[in-house]
Amino acid sequence: MPLGLSDNLFKRIVAALALLPPVLGAVWAGGLWFDCLLILGAALMAFEWAGLTLGGSRVAGMLILLPVATLILFSMPVFAAVEGVALLAVLAIGGWLLATKGQGMAGRIGWWAAGIGYVGAPIFALDLIRKLPEGFLTVIFVFLLVWATDVGGYFFGKGIGGPKLAPVISPKKTWAGLLGGMLLAGVVGAAISAITGWHSPMELGLLAAGLAVVAQIGDLFESAVKRRFGAKDSGNLIPGHGGILDRVDGIVFAAPAAALYFHWAASGIQ
Repeated sequence: MPLGLSDNLFKRIVAALALLPPVLGAVWAGGLWFDCLLILGAALMAFEWAGLTLGGSRVAGMLILLPVATLILFSMPVFAAVEGVALLAVLAIGGWLLATKGQGMAGRIGWWAAGIGYVGAPIFALDLIRKLPEGFLTVIFVFLLVWATDVGGYFFGKGIGGPKLAPVISPKKTWAGLLGGMLLAGVVGAAISAITGWHSPMELGLLAAGLAVVAQIGDLFESAVKRRFGAKDSGNLIPGHGGILDRVDGIVFAAPAAALYFHWAASGIQ
């Protein structure tokens, strides 16, 4: 493995590099191009979620995708951004709680509802972020801080080791790795500010470090779901590299949090 990278981190880097040109092009273009990218991503996520939690039901995948695609194509006004993201997040949490506590049909309904929130919240959040005045830069900021969290977490975790972060869910993750991910994400956030003059280095540095924690929670949550269903990967979209959910688990949690922050900042609330 190049540079002694772990198999999982190497897969993340390869996937990110492979997807970078078309993703950056769509993010730069915005509008319908970005909406199409988001709907494609939502479709892949929805069918993987259905395959992982609902026995591979194509109908369940479509029932997850359709409301998410509708949100993107007919997205609510900016003033409803906070409410929209929050409602999807509540749906994800409520569905997950029902799924873990319920049996039979109740459990299936819970996993389906959780899927709408799990897929819809980050997709809707990215759509809202892109519509901001500095939308392109904001989306890039979210992507870079999540990748920095992965890289910093790996190198600090491997180099320092120490107490495990969540040994039952993900035995390889350590507290040192979490702090390393926060540190590198914070440096990346401050560097983006210094280079572009967008916000202050202190603000973006602290925001990126905080979002690194949120991204790590997303990583752990997806690991917990896979462990619940005895799956090593969320899917096999990229042979040898797992599925789309494996690659975007940090963004799933970080994007909604970033959307809430930047819309709050844009509103001028003090």
